[in-house]
Amino acid sequence: MGAVICTGIYIGGMALLSSNGFVHQAEHILGGWQIPAGLLVIGVLFGLWPDVDTNSVGQNIFFGLAFLTDIVLIATGRFEAAAYLGLLAMTPIVGHHRGWTHSFLAMVLVPLPIVVVPYLHNQGILPVTIVVYGAAVVGYFSHLLLDGKVVKGFAIRSKSRY
Repeated sequence: MGAVICTGIYIGGMALLSSNGFVHQAEHILGGWQIPAGLLVIGVLFGLWPDVDTNSVGQNIFFGLAFLTDIVLIATGRFEAAAYLGLLAMTPIVGHHRGWTHSFLAMVLVPLPIVVVPYLHNQGILPVTIVVYGAAVVGYFSHLLLDGKVVKGFAIRSKSRY
């Protein structure tokens, strides 16, 4: 829920700023309902990601997506990409719960491929990827905020486990 609220505020802010400078170059991605909905999904997914290192909803979603994506990559003969995805999918087990996945460095680095990979293929897409990256970072930030990593002593933890 925190990621929904924080990403919603981010999307609203991007819509308000869409006539200024850098954001103006990416304003076409905020047109229609599909793109804000997509940004919201990205924010929520990255809001769940820090808990991928423990038995959680986030872990189920991300490992399920990684598994399906790996199958598609292997079926289409993209073995190198499948191997890299497999390697990256194992990174959350390096460490302990609320370890490196709950750090500000991870908040910035984990979503970075959203910018880097498309940019390597098309430099003109940078404004769009920056807006998408922002939604991912905001979603991730919401998790750190609600876990008490941003403001010491402020943490909201769910009493039920899914």
